[in-house]
Amino acid sequence: MLPEKIIEAALFISHRPLKLEELAKLTGINSLGYVKDIVEKLKEKYSDSGIEISETQEGLYMQVKPEILPKVSHLTPYSDLSEGCKRTLALIAYKEPVKQSEIIKIQGNKAYSYIKQLLQKGLIKIEKEGHTKTVSLTKEFERYFGEEKEKIKEKLRSYEFENQ
Repeated sequence: MLPEKIIEAALFISHRPLKLEELAKLTGINSLGYVKDIVEKLKEKYSDSGIEISETQEGLYMQVKPEILPKVSHLTPYSDLSEGCKRTLALIAYKEPVKQSEIIKIQGNKAYSYIKQLLQKGLIKIEKEGHTKTVSLTKEFERYFGEEKEKIKEKLRSYEFENQ
């Protein structure tokens, strides 16, 4: 099987970014330079399509292009996030910036794993200030949901008001 096809399929199916080393291992290629060349060719292949291959410090991933995402984002129920992660993310969005200790106080110790997952997805960031960790949203959060975080916060606030 062609390494290009394996890399393309891996980027398509993975729920998280993949490092070049992981792609090399999947394909059996020993040269990271060659894997990077394949990725560049795939990026070129998708340049005129509705999806793209993007790169962050966590690795490479396939996504809907940001300019198209608002048109199609309603088609996915964000199934790659558990209900616990969604509740944690909503809490962070509502109270941002919020102390990690406050999230744990509200949700319990299980929130540590939710925070870790959200961090791995790049949806949140944690800044350490002394002994305190402050959690806030990232630009990836806006890309993921296809909307600016302020609009999402407004929706959360109106939802809370309606349900009181």
